[in-house]
Amino acid sequence: RRNANGVDYNRLLMITAVLTKRARLPLGNQDIIANVVGGIRVNEPAADLGIALAIASSSRNARVNPDLVAIGEIGLSGELRAVSQLERRLAEPAKLGFKFSLPPPLQGGQKMPPEIEPIVTKSLSQALKLGLEG
Repeated sequence: RRNANGVDYNRLLMITAVLTKRARLPLGNQDIIANVVGGIRVNEPAADLGIALAIASSSRNARVNPDLVAIGEIGLSGELRAVSQLERRLAEPAKLGFKFSLPPPLQGGQKMPPEIEPIVTKSLSQALKLGLEG
């Protein structure tokens, strides 16, 4: 069973399919429920990596590094795609005390807030290895 509240259902299905195919995460027999609290809707592809980490965390019973912020769009082949305004998007997590980020490869001229150490990742599989503990 798949259920999405506050997240586009088809986007959730795509993320799940890529996790299964490219990250070799067996999700076919697992329920996946994505819920965004507060009644807001997330229609931003930059949230893909955070959603994928949450699903993988639950499936593998491994926790996401609590000092980490994940941002990036996931492509069908498991690649992480750059997002616009990366520095601006990471300014708030920097203020909140996050220490690390898993951004996709930086595009020309993109900068990171100095308070957050970037761990640049090219693929979903690599991001899962770096973002999950245990």
